[in-house]
Amino acid sequence: MASIAHAQRLSHYDLRERAERAETSFRHISFTVEQLGRIARRVGSTLHRWAAAHQQRVQDRLFWELALTDPRVMSELRAIQDHAEQPGAGRAS
Repeated sequence: MASIAHAQRLSHYDLRERAERAETSFRHISFTVEQLGRIARRVGSTLHRWAAAHQQRVQDRLFWELALTDPRVMSELRAIQDHAEQPGAGRAS
């Protein structure tokens, strides 16, 4: 068991070893924090995409409900669908 007097007189080798261990620990902690940051950014972007997709689904559903009650909107939807189903539709000339 080391005494207080012994602990106060550390050799250069002991100090160097402690510094190397501290540096290694710091690198491991830094790497872990970096990985957690990447994961957090990915989760954030995924949640953003999910929220945007949900918002689009809500808007589509509301538009569809409106289209079912308004014949003018339904005729516009049919015209868009007919145009999209024509051969060559959507291709650049």
